[in-house]
Amino acid sequence: MSVRLLKTFCVVVREGSFAAAADKLALTQSAISLQMKALEQELRVELFDRSQRRPTLNEKGRALLERATEIIRLYEGLGEAISDVEDLVGTLSIGAISTVATGILPDALARLAAAHPRLKVRVVHALSAELMTMVDTGNIDAAIVSCPPGELPLDLTWHAVADEPLVVIAPDTVGEGSDEALLSNFPVIRFNRHAWAGRVIESELKRRKIITQDVMELDSIESIALMVGRGLGVAIVPYRTIAEPFPLPLTVVPFGEPPVLRQVGVISRTARALPRAADELIASLRAVAAENDANLRLKFSSRSA
Repeated sequence: MSVRLLKTFCVVVREGSFAAAADKLALTQSAISLQMKALEQELRVELFDRSQRRPTLNEKGRALLERATEIIRLYEGLGEAISDVEDLVGTLSIGAISTVATGILPDALARLAAAHPRLKVRVVHALSAELMTMVDTGNIDAAIVSCPPGELPLDLTWHAVADEPLVVIAPDTVGEGSDEALLSNFPVIRFNRHAWAGRVIESELKRRKIITQDVMELDSIESIALMVGRGLGVAIVPYRTIAEPFPLPLTVVPFGEPPVLRQVGVISRTARALPRAADELIASLRAVAAENDANLRLKFSSRSA
């Protein structure tokens, strides 16, 4: 029996319909329907009551759901169960938002590679919301993202890594000024509003009733900082826990007093034991962030004084 069919079956049940499951798995509704037909043929039973508009589980379907969940859990734990206890092997699939991929992740991966040279790490890049879906559907083991707004779904677990203050950056020729003065008097280069950090920024601007003249919207801190450095505007961005948060000298002012924070962390599936490799990565991320934190706070204070 294909574990893939059981996984699709569980997604159909969780999402409530073939159409919703198709959206979740990036498949067509007909593909989902064919997979469920194939599962029923393999088991030689009908799993759904199709007399209603939305297929619902019958008694046999409900019996399968409990067993399918356990089978998937055992299957996904096989790799960890048979892996070398001393030296991590295999492949760890993770997602990372761009501000992390160019921030603390490279140093953390270097630490991991030095400690476990036989471990391979596959990294994909996307916005936090997309990465959360990829974790939820099992496409990746974990994702390093900004803390999501609102409550995290029950089937996902949050592992905090670092708190990063939001700051207003301006050309170093601007001199001193409050965050509100900079944002009100200069063109603003916005951090992607679809990103979770971008939503936090948008919410805080509205709360403080700060009206901005937006001229661009980008999702790369490096790109935003270069635009600001060339005198094209000011911006609100996370002050990352790395040695050089920006690629050139800038005026840095806290956004808010005290500064608004964004938390960076790792999302994993609650129902599946976190792979040991992911545990090691989280420890490496926290170590890199902690090592840089004291130095960064000092720089942050001196630049914003």
